[in-house]
Amino acid sequence: MKKLIEILLDDIYIQSFIIGLILAVFLSKLSRRTKLNEPPLVYYRFPIIGHTWSYLTDCNKLILESREKYGETFSLYVFGQIMTIIGKETTHEVFRKDQDFSIREGFRSLVPNHLIYRHAANLAETNAKIIREFAAGKLTHLISRIQKNIIKAIDLYIGECVEPKVIHDPRNILADIIAISTANIVVGEECYNNEDILETFKTLTSSIFKLLQIPPILSFIHPWLHEQFITIPLRFGWNPISKHKKVILNRIKPVFENRLYDKKRLGDAWVAPLDALQCHLNDPEVTPDLDPNNVNYEYIVDSFCGIIVSSMGTTLNSASSVLYDLVKRKQHFWQELYQEAQEINKQCNENELTIDDIARMIKLDSFVKESLRLFSPIVSLPHKCISKPCYTFANGYQIPSGRMAFINFLDTDNDEELQGQNPTEFRAYRHLERNSPATKVERNFLTFGGGKHACPGRAFAVNNIKIFIHKILLKYDVKTNNKEIEPKRYFGPFPLLVNDDLVFENRKEIVN
Repeated sequence: MKKLIEILLDDIYIQSFIIGLILAVFLSKLSRRTKLNEPPLVYYRFPIIGHTWSYLTDCNKLILESREKYGETFSLYVFGQIMTIIGKETTHEVFRKDQDFSIREGFRSLVPNHLIYRHAANLAETNAKIIREFAAGKLTHLISRIQKNIIKAIDLYIGECVEPKVIHDPRNILADIIAISTANIVVGEECYNNEDILETFKTLTSSIFKLLQIPPILSFIHPWLHEQFITIPLRFGWNPISKHKKVILNRIKPVFENRLYDKKRLGDAWVAPLDALQCHLNDPEVTPDLDPNNVNYEYIVDSFCGIIVSSMGTTLNSASSVLYDLVKRKQHFWQELYQEAQEINKQCNENELTIDDIARMIKLDSFVKESLRLFSPIVSLPHKCISKPCYTFANGYQIPSGRMAFINFLDTDNDEELQGQNPTEFRAYRHLERNSPATKVERNFLTFGGGKHACPGRAFAVNNIKIFIHKILLKYDVKTNNKEIEPKRYFGPFPLLVNDDLVFENRKEIVN
């Protein structure tokens, strides 16, 4: 590789060829825009680079200024590709028209799931069904286990803080806590508590996203080249999650075999466990004839990897956002939310919370929703246009098949008509005034997407976060380590994660 780079730097003919190729592709892309009534392409100063630098370094300014000058629908030229930005008036048109826009194809262009998972083509539907019918549909029956494991994890990883305890890596602690409660529901009671399984739940997502650390420079020529480059290791047998797949298989296989044996032996008297593993055992396509020698374990493992990626990362980031927002605004909201938590705890006689008890945490629910709203990316949820030869929006603009459409979160989050007064400010009880719970998908809240493909696990995630914060409020006093939490910063369209030191100390009057 070093020798190749030296040749490229020394040979002017090769350099001229590459630059010429990039220019040819660039001019070819722009020339194709004249055939449709496309959204306006925002002006940029530097050919080839386009808006890439502004998009990475000051995306907020780029999107706001472009929206003001060009209207709610416009296009940018980023990493060699034209991407269309969709504003508030058109967002739900994209969500609704799933026959014309595919969010799965959109994410596939970012993460090569078809090479990471052997069964990628069928996983999305399978996992959405499991999450919708099990994690969300059976949530009332799962709440007891969720809170037991959250309490267990808090005691294990934060513990008693008679004296102030400084936690230097709070996100890592949060990951440990969420991994325990999630693993229990996914792989089941029998094997969730093994260290290797919990480590897989914590780190699998970051293992996959190592592929995204390579900047898509080759996309200036064509995105296909970038995809081929970053997937070279995958094509030669290396997979970033191979070790995690092996861990999952080794842990679930004996559990699966024992369950099949018990089911056959006990018949109707057998009581099936309540977890995602059992969903696969009940699927005749995965476990035909309940034959332990004919189980499609590879499909189950791929399914669980997909569930871990979709659940752990989002729940961890959201829980972290809520906790830091609460600590940052401690003077205004901590005591009030503690009083709500204390009152609910008394009403259930300090016993386990029920789903109804959690639903009564209305102030906390509104706080969570506001935190999630303001933790949103600037633009996200890429949808690939699959309508051929083009799609015509209700506003008259057209985009060709294959174009990536990104949702402009700022256009919704900053709109006073949708959000109420001072939409850019944190108002903890904004959603309480509207009687709008955090799990509700609506026009003014895009965190969980919308339409047919809105996040099916949102109730599971929100209830996990509320239980965690509820228990923290009751047990601890939390503050920063003599340092103010920095204002939100971004890399590209994504908010950077806060991980400042936090100090935990037992409340003077502990309510269990």
